[in-house]
Amino acid sequence: MLEITEKSKCCGCSACQAVCPHDAITMSRDALGFAYPSVAADKCVKCGLCIRVCDFNNKNEATAEACDTIKVSAARNRDDSVLENSQSGGVFTSLATDILNGNGTVYGAAMNADFTVSHHRIDSVSSLPSLRGSKYVQSDMDDMFRRVREDLESGRKVLFSGTPCQVAGLVSYIPERLRHNLHTVDFICHGVPSPAIWHDYVSYMSSSGKIVGASFRDKSEGGWKRHVETFTYDDGRKVARESFRVLFYKNIMLRPSCAACPYHYDNRKSDVTIGDFWGIGELSARFDGDEGTSMVICNTDKGRSMLEDAGRSLDICELAVGKDFLL
Repeated sequence: MLEITEKSKCCGCSACQAVCPHDAITMSRDALGFAYPSVAADKCVKCGLCIRVCDFNNKNEATAEACDTIKVSAARNRDDSVLENSQSGGVFTSLATDILNGNGTVYGAAMNADFTVSHHRIDSVSSLPSLRGSKYVQSDMDDMFRRVREDLESGRKVLFSGTPCQVAGLVSYIPERLRHNLHTVDFICHGVPSPAIWHDYVSYMSSSGKIVGASFRDKSEGGWKRHVETFTYDDGRKVARESFRVLFYKNIMLRPSCAACPYHYDNRKSDVTIGDFWGIGELSARFDGDEGTSMVICNTDKGRSMLEDAGRSLDICELAVGKDFLL
Protein backbone atom coordinates (compact mmCIF):
# COMPACT_ATOMS: atom_id res chain seq x y z
CA MET A 1 0.00 0.00 0.00
CA LEU A 2 1.25 3.47 -0.90
CA GLU A 3 2.25 5.47 2.17
CA ILE A 4 3.83 8.93 2.16
CA THR A 5 6.04 9.21 5.24
CA GLU A 6 8.20 12.08 3.96
CA LYS A 7 6.62 14.95 2.06
CA SER A 8 9.83 15.52 0.13
CA LYS A 9 9.23 12.18 -1.62
CA CYS A 10 5.93 13.13 -3.24
CA CYS A 11 5.57 15.71 -6.01
CA GLY A 12 1.75 15.50 -6.11
CA CYS A 13 1.54 14.64 -9.84
CA SER A 14 -1.54 12.38 -9.26
CA ALA A 15 -0.30 9.43 -11.37
CA CYS A 16 -0.94 7.07 -8.44
CA GLN A 17 -4.54 8.23 -8.19
CA ALA A 18 -5.10 7.86 -11.93
CA VAL A 19 -3.62 4.35 -12.19
CA CYS A 20 -5.60 2.82 -9.31
CA PRO A 21 -8.29 0.56 -10.84
CA HIS A 22 -10.30 0.53 -7.61
CA ASP A 23 -10.34 4.31 -7.02
CA ALA A 24 -8.75 3.70 -3.65
CA ILE A 25 -6.58 6.82 -3.84
CA THR A 26 -7.67 10.42 -3.41
CA MET A 27 -5.47 13.51 -3.36
CA SER A 28 -5.83 15.32 -0.03
CA ARG A 29 -4.46 18.78 0.71
CA ASP A 30 -2.27 19.75 3.63
CA ALA A 31 -2.24 23.12 5.43
CA LEU A 32 -0.22 24.71 2.60
CA GLY A 33 -2.62 23.45 -0.04
CA PHE A 34 -0.29 20.82 -1.50
CA ALA A 35 -1.96 17.55 -2.57
CA TYR A 36 -0.78 14.15 -1.32
CA PRO A 37 -2.26 10.69 -1.97
CA SER A 38 -4.52 9.20 0.67
CA VAL A 39 -5.34 5.48 0.40
CA ALA A 40 -8.67 3.99 1.48
CA ALA A 41 -7.64 0.71 3.11
CA ASP A 42 -11.03 -0.90 2.50
CA LYS A 43 -10.66 -0.41 -1.28
CA CYS A 44 -6.95 -1.15 -1.68
CA VAL A 45 -6.05 -4.66 -2.93
CA LYS A 46 -2.29 -4.08 -2.59
CA CYS A 47 -1.63 -4.59 -6.30
CA GLY A 48 1.33 -2.20 -6.22
CA LEU A 49 0.40 -0.27 -9.37
CA CYS A 50 0.56 3.04 -7.50
CA ILE A 51 4.11 2.35 -6.34
CA ARG A 52 5.32 1.21 -9.77
CA VAL A 53 3.84 4.22 -11.59
CA CYS A 54 5.64 6.73 -9.34
CA ASP A 55 8.37 8.14 -11.58
CA PHE A 56 9.48 10.61 -8.91
CA ASN A 57 10.69 7.82 -6.61
CA ASN A 58 11.77 5.33 -9.27
CA LYS A 59 15.36 6.20 -10.00
CA ASN A 60 15.72 6.78 -13.72
CA GLU A 61 18.91 7.40 -15.59
CA ALA A 62 19.44 10.77 -17.28
CA THR A 63 18.03 10.77 -20.80
CA ALA A 64 20.57 13.13 -22.37
CA GLU A 65 24.20 12.51 -23.12
CA ALA A 66 26.69 14.26 -20.86
CA CYS A 67 28.22 17.28 -22.61
CA ASP A 68 29.62 20.68 -21.82
CA THR A 69 27.16 22.58 -24.00
CA ILE A 70 23.53 22.17 -24.83
CA LYS A 71 21.64 23.21 -27.96
CA VAL A 72 18.85 25.68 -27.33
CA SER A 73 16.74 28.02 -29.39
CA ALA A 74 15.70 31.58 -28.71
CA ALA A 75 12.17 32.00 -30.03
CA ARG A 76 9.54 34.71 -30.27
CA ASN A 77 6.03 34.56 -31.71
CA ARG A 78 5.57 36.66 -34.84
CA ASP A 79 2.02 37.61 -33.85
CA ASP A 80 2.28 40.75 -31.71
CA SER A 81 -1.03 40.09 -29.93
CA VAL A 82 0.08 36.58 -28.95
CA LEU A 83 3.44 37.88 -27.80
CA GLU A 84 1.83 40.62 -25.73
CA ASN A 85 -0.46 38.17 -23.93
CA SER A 86 2.13 35.44 -23.38
CA GLN A 87 4.50 35.22 -20.44
CA SER A 88 7.66 35.37 -22.51
CA GLY A 89 8.02 34.52 -26.21
CA GLY A 90 4.69 32.84 -27.01
CA VAL A 91 6.13 29.46 -28.02
CA PHE A 92 3.50 27.43 -26.17
CA THR A 93 0.75 29.06 -28.26
CA SER A 94 2.45 27.97 -31.48
CA LEU A 95 2.97 24.39 -30.28
CA ALA A 96 -0.61 24.14 -29.04
CA THR A 97 -2.14 25.68 -32.17
CA ASP A 98 -0.57 23.00 -34.36
CA ILE A 99 -2.12 20.24 -32.23
CA LEU A 100 -5.54 21.92 -32.07
CA ASN A 101 -5.62 22.54 -35.82
CA GLY A 102 -5.11 18.81 -36.28
CA ASN A 103 -8.23 17.97 -34.22
CA GLY A 104 -6.13 17.31 -31.14
CA THR A 105 -6.57 18.37 -27.55
CA VAL A 106 -4.37 20.48 -25.27
CA TYR A 107 -4.00 20.30 -21.50
CA GLY A 108 -2.51 23.08 -19.40
CA ALA A 109 -2.85 25.15 -16.26
CA ALA A 110 -5.49 27.88 -16.16
CA MET A 111 -6.67 30.35 -13.54
CA ASN A 112 -10.25 29.76 -12.46
CA ALA A 113 -12.88 32.38 -11.65
CA ASP A 114 -12.06 32.08 -7.94
CA PHE A 115 -8.33 32.59 -8.73
CA THR A 116 -7.39 29.00 -7.96
CA VAL A 117 -5.26 27.20 -10.57
CA SER A 118 -6.11 23.86 -12.12
CA HIS A 119 -5.39 21.92 -15.29
CA HIS A 120 -7.96 22.25 -18.07
CA ARG A 121 -8.60 20.40 -21.32
CA ILE A 122 -9.31 22.44 -24.46
CA ASP A 123 -10.09 21.39 -28.03
CA SER A 124 -10.28 24.72 -29.86
CA VAL A 125 -7.87 27.55 -30.61
CA SER A 126 -10.42 30.04 -29.26
CA SER A 127 -9.93 28.56 -25.76
CA LEU A 128 -6.14 28.79 -25.90
CA PRO A 129 -5.76 32.22 -24.19
CA SER A 130 -6.88 30.69 -20.87
CA LEU A 131 -3.76 28.49 -20.82
CA ARG A 132 -1.27 31.26 -21.59
CA GLY A 133 0.94 32.80 -18.95
CA SER A 134 2.75 31.37 -15.96
CA LYS A 135 0.84 30.39 -12.83
CA TYR A 136 3.08 30.47 -9.79
CA VAL A 137 1.25 27.84 -7.74
CA GLN A 138 0.90 24.08 -8.11
CA SER A 139 -2.15 23.32 -10.25
CA ASP A 140 -4.94 20.92 -9.30
CA MET A 141 -4.80 17.91 -11.66
CA ASP A 142 -8.21 16.42 -10.78
CA ASP A 143 -8.88 13.66 -13.39
CA MET A 144 -6.71 15.11 -16.16
CA PHE A 145 -4.42 12.05 -16.51
CA ARG A 146 -7.38 9.78 -17.18
CA ARG A 147 -8.86 12.25 -19.65
CA VAL A 148 -5.55 12.39 -21.52
CA ARG A 149 -5.60 8.60 -21.80
CA GLU A 150 -9.19 8.66 -23.07
CA ASP A 151 -8.20 11.10 -25.82
CA LEU A 152 -5.22 8.96 -26.78
CA GLU A 153 -7.34 5.79 -26.80
CA SER A 154 -9.70 7.51 -29.23
CA GLY A 155 -6.80 8.23 -31.59
CA ARG A 156 -6.51 11.97 -30.95
CA LYS A 157 -3.21 13.79 -30.62
CA VAL A 158 -2.63 15.37 -27.22
CA LEU A 159 -0.35 18.15 -26.07
CA PHE A 160 0.15 18.18 -22.31
CA SER A 161 1.89 21.12 -20.64
CA GLY A 162 2.94 21.10 -17.01
CA THR A 163 5.77 21.07 -14.52
CA PRO A 164 8.60 18.57 -15.12
CA CYS A 165 7.21 16.27 -12.40
CA GLN A 166 3.66 16.44 -13.78
CA VAL A 167 4.91 15.53 -17.26
CA ALA A 168 7.04 12.69 -15.88
CA GLY A 169 4.07 11.36 -13.93
CA LEU A 170 1.83 11.45 -17.00
CA VAL A 171 4.40 9.73 -19.24
CA SER A 172 4.81 7.00 -16.63
CA TYR A 173 1.04 6.54 -16.42
CA ILE A 174 0.34 6.41 -20.17
CA PRO A 175 1.03 2.95 -21.70
CA GLU A 176 3.85 2.90 -24.23
CA ARG A 177 1.44 1.81 -27.01
CA LEU A 178 -0.35 5.17 -26.71
CA ARG A 179 2.61 7.50 -26.38
CA HIS A 180 3.15 8.08 -30.11
CA ASN A 181 0.27 10.60 -30.08
CA LEU A 182 1.29 12.17 -26.77
CA HIS A 183 3.26 15.42 -27.04
CA THR A 184 4.62 16.94 -23.84
CA VAL A 185 5.96 20.32 -22.84
CA ASP A 186 7.44 21.22 -19.48
CA PHE A 187 9.17 24.40 -18.37
CA ILE A 188 12.28 25.52 -16.56
CA CYS A 189 10.89 25.26 -13.05
CA HIS A 190 12.07 27.12 -9.95
CA GLY A 191 9.58 25.17 -7.82
CA VAL A 192 5.84 25.24 -7.14
CA PRO A 193 4.55 27.68 -4.49
CA SER A 194 1.79 27.00 -1.98
CA PRO A 195 -1.80 27.28 -3.27
CA ALA A 196 -2.96 28.10 0.26
CA ILE A 197 -0.62 31.07 0.58
CA TRP A 198 -1.81 32.37 -2.80
CA HIS A 199 -5.42 31.95 -1.63
CA ASP A 200 -4.72 33.92 1.55
CA TYR A 201 -2.92 36.61 -0.45
CA VAL A 202 -5.91 37.01 -2.78
CA SER A 203 -8.20 37.22 0.25
CA TYR A 204 -6.01 39.94 1.76
CA MET A 205 -5.97 41.95 -1.47
CA SER A 206 -9.75 41.57 -1.67
CA SER A 207 -10.12 43.62 1.49
CA SER A 208 -9.85 46.80 -0.61
CA GLY A 209 -12.40 45.83 -3.25
CA LYS A 210 -13.73 43.10 -5.54
CA ILE A 211 -10.96 41.53 -7.62
CA VAL A 212 -11.96 40.73 -11.19
CA GLY A 213 -8.54 39.81 -12.54
CA ALA A 214 -5.12 38.68 -11.32
CA SER A 215 -1.77 38.04 -12.94
CA PHE A 216 1.24 36.35 -11.41
CA ARG A 217 3.57 38.25 -13.74
CA ASP A 218 2.17 41.19 -15.66
CA LYS A 219 4.26 42.21 -18.67
CA SER A 220 2.34 45.48 -18.98
CA GLU A 221 3.96 46.65 -15.73
CA GLY A 222 7.45 47.55 -16.96
CA GLY A 223 7.96 44.77 -19.52
CA TRP A 224 8.92 41.11 -19.54
CA LYS A 225 11.96 41.44 -17.30
CA ARG A 226 10.12 43.03 -14.38
CA HIS A 227 8.38 40.42 -12.26
CA VAL A 228 5.36 41.86 -10.43
CA GLU A 229 1.94 40.43 -9.66
CA THR A 230 -1.12 42.58 -10.36
CA PHE A 231 -4.72 42.65 -9.19
CA THR A 232 -7.49 44.35 -11.17
CA TYR A 233 -10.60 45.58 -9.33
CA ASP A 234 -14.16 46.07 -10.51
CA ASP A 235 -13.75 49.85 -10.26
CA GLY A 236 -10.96 49.77 -12.87
CA ARG A 237 -7.99 50.02 -10.49
CA LYS A 238 -4.93 47.86 -11.13
CA VAL A 239 -2.59 47.35 -8.19
CA ALA A 240 0.95 46.00 -8.63
CA ARG A 241 2.73 44.17 -5.83
CA GLU A 242 5.91 42.14 -5.35
CA SER A 243 5.11 40.28 -2.11
CA PHE A 244 4.39 36.91 -3.73
CA ARG A 245 7.40 37.25 -6.02
CA VAL A 246 9.70 37.84 -3.04
CA LEU A 247 8.39 34.76 -1.23
CA PHE A 248 8.81 32.73 -4.42
CA TYR A 249 12.44 33.61 -5.00
CA LYS A 250 13.32 33.17 -1.33
CA ASN A 251 12.14 29.53 -1.64
CA ILE A 252 10.15 29.69 1.58
CA MET A 253 6.77 28.56 0.25
CA LEU A 254 7.73 25.83 -2.22
CA ARG A 255 6.59 22.21 -2.10
CA PRO A 256 9.08 20.10 -0.05
CA SER A 257 9.73 17.78 -3.00
CA CYS A 258 11.05 20.68 -5.10
CA ALA A 259 14.29 20.64 -3.12
CA ALA A 260 14.79 17.01 -4.17
CA CYS A 261 13.62 17.33 -7.78
CA PRO A 262 15.24 14.69 -10.04
CA TYR A 263 14.19 16.43 -13.27
CA HIS A 264 17.18 18.67 -13.71
CA TYR A 265 18.25 19.99 -17.11
CA ASP A 266 19.61 16.66 -18.41
CA ASN A 267 16.89 14.38 -17.01
CA ARG A 268 13.76 15.70 -18.66
CA LYS A 269 10.89 13.38 -19.55
CA SER A 270 9.21 15.94 -21.83
CA ASP A 271 9.57 16.36 -25.57
CA VAL A 272 10.14 20.12 -25.27
CA THR A 273 11.23 22.36 -22.41
CA ILE A 274 10.40 26.06 -22.56
CA GLY A 275 11.12 29.00 -20.29
CA ASP A 276 12.14 32.63 -20.08
CA PHE A 277 15.43 33.20 -21.86
CA TRP A 278 17.12 35.22 -19.13
CA GLY A 279 20.47 36.53 -20.31
CA ILE A 280 19.57 36.44 -24.01
CA GLY A 281 21.08 39.90 -24.37
CA GLU A 282 24.52 38.37 -23.82
CA LEU A 283 23.98 36.08 -26.82
CA SER A 284 21.72 37.95 -29.25
CA ALA A 285 20.88 41.63 -29.26
CA ARG A 286 18.08 40.94 -31.77
CA PHE A 287 16.10 38.94 -29.21
CA ASP A 288 16.77 41.23 -26.27
CA GLY A 289 13.78 43.43 -25.42
CA ASP A 290 10.85 44.07 -23.11
CA GLU A 291 8.40 42.02 -25.18
CA GLY A 292 9.89 38.69 -24.08
CA THR A 293 11.88 35.78 -25.50
CA SER A 294 11.47 32.06 -24.88
CA MET A 295 14.22 29.52 -24.45
CA VAL A 296 13.35 26.24 -26.14
CA ILE A 297 15.14 22.94 -25.54
CA CYS A 298 14.14 19.92 -27.62
CA ASN A 299 14.65 16.77 -25.57
CA THR A 300 13.45 14.19 -28.12
CA ASP A 301 13.14 13.71 -31.87
CA LYS A 302 9.41 14.29 -31.46
CA GLY A 303 10.20 17.57 -29.74
CA ARG A 304 12.39 18.65 -32.61
CA SER A 305 9.55 17.88 -35.04
CA MET A 306 7.13 19.85 -32.87
CA LEU A 307 9.37 22.92 -32.95
CA GLU A 308 9.93 22.57 -36.68
CA ASP A 309 6.17 22.46 -37.31
CA ALA A 310 5.56 25.42 -35.00
CA GLY A 311 8.45 27.36 -36.53
CA ARG A 312 6.23 28.82 -39.22
CA SER A 313 4.81 31.23 -36.63
CA LEU A 314 8.04 31.82 -34.72
CA ASP A 315 11.18 33.85 -35.13
CA ILE A 316 13.90 31.38 -34.07
CA CYS A 317 17.63 31.57 -33.47
CA GLU A 318 19.58 28.40 -32.62
CA LEU A 319 22.32 28.72 -30.04
CA ALA A 320 24.71 26.57 -28.04
CA VAL A 321 25.17 27.49 -24.40
CA GLY A 322 27.17 26.06 -21.53
CA LYS A 323 25.18 24.14 -18.95
CA ASP A 324 26.27 26.67 -16.34
CA PHE A 325 24.23 29.23 -18.27
CA LEU A 326 21.07 27.27 -17.40
CA LEU A 327 21.67 27.19 -13.65
